[in-house]
Amino acid sequence: MDNMEKKYDSAVLKKGIFNLAWPAILEMVLSTAVWIFDTAMVGRLSAEALSAVGLGSQLAYTVTFVFAALGVGTAAMVARFTGAGEPEKADHVAAQSFLIACVIGLFLGILNFLGAGFFFSLVMKDPRVIILGTDYMRIVSVGIVFMVPTLVLNSALRGAGNTRLPMISALLGNSLNILGDYVLIFGHFGFPRLEVSGAAVATSIAQICGAAVTIGYVTLAKKEIKLKFKEIKIDPRLLWQLVDLSLPASLEEFSYSSSRLISSMWIANLGTVAFAANQVAVSAESMSFMPGYGFSIAASTLVGQNLGSKRKDLAEDSGWESMKLALLLMGAVGILFLAAPGWLIGFFTSIPEVRDLAAVCIRVGAFEQPTIAISMTLSGALKGAGDTKGTFLISLISTWLIRLPLIFIMVFILKKGLAFVWLATVIQFFLEALLMVLRFRHGRWKDIRL
Repeated sequence: MDNMEKKYDSAVLKKGIFNLAWPAILEMVLSTAVWIFDTAMVGRLSAEALSAVGLGSQLAYTVTFVFAALGVGTAAMVARFTGAGEPEKADHVAAQSFLIACVIGLFLGILNFLGAGFFFSLVMKDPRVIILGTDYMRIVSVGIVFMVPTLVLNSALRGAGNTRLPMISALLGNSLNILGDYVLIFGHFGFPRLEVSGAAVATSIAQICGAAVTIGYVTLAKKEIKLKFKEIKIDPRLLWQLVDLSLPASLEEFSYSSSRLISSMWIANLGTVAFAANQVAVSAESMSFMPGYGFSIAASTLVGQNLGSKRKDLAEDSGWESMKLALLLMGAVGILFLAAPGWLIGFFTSIPEVRDLAAVCIRVGAFEQPTIAISMTLSGALKGAGDTKGTFLISLISTWLIRLPLIFIMVFILKKGLAFVWLATVIQFFLEALLMVLRFRHGRWKDIRL
């Protein structure tokens, strides 16, 4: 009888994981689709336009995502209180997070608007790109004001177990973004041809509409999270707790972004073909992260909720089961990378030397798919328990003590090619996954109090 109950519980758990994961995966697919369409349409204008939008997006959104990591602490606390059957406290956490997010969004919007020209001049010499990029950043700064609160509220909803509303918000916003790009970049259906500025306007409109969906839901529907503007008051103790939980996640995002920039600069020393091939391979591989992202969200939500309901055993099972499912899907992607890398890369470039080198990189990258699945999912599980400091420490070790030194050795000391740079990332993710497994298995995260 016990075995039958355990099998039933396992089936129910897997179903719960899938119900949480698939909307998050689809949300990631939608975001990637916008990036692909945006790049493709702007790429039809000029090299200067493509550079302006590419660099402008990187400058505007890298810092935004660092601060938006406030959502990690928000999701952990909301999940814990939801599992404990204390919805009022979950609402209070969401309200405080929304308050901080509004201040951060306004600050980042003003910073991007006023500093756009200065930021572009620091990293770009082409005057045409500087002018286009400055206009782009100033326009998208309006959307950033709304973007940060939306990201944080979506994190609160995921913590409460609702991954579908963030998906719906992304579906509306991203659909409008793609349509707006087509209409405003090229001037279709009677609209003026705005080119780069049109891409920026479409992005800001999309972010405002996405914000309207999310904020409207938490204020009008009042289901998982209820946001009452009249009752939002500053709670210094809770604000500090949110910052303490979220700061490691913000630093982790900053660490990742800065290390990616450094490694790109080093790879540039390998030549134009190698740099282009790396960009193409990274773009192709990014599609494989979607299952890991979705199951990471599921693990984070279920671990937090089960700890809140005093079910430490189920919290642990949620983490392991989410990891297994992510491992299954991303392992299948790894097989695809091994079997048909040229076919996959063919979607991104037709330049023979770039395509061939990128295909070699993707084939090497196939071996890191299982370890990325393990690392992403268990990282989400640990963050859901509130162990943001632990995941930050592991990320710091794997990035700055393993990956970057290995890449430096491959490029500058051993004088190896791009494939060996990708081999360095295979080693990095193997060790990172091992550290995540050891930390999750140790179980100290079960006793973190929020």
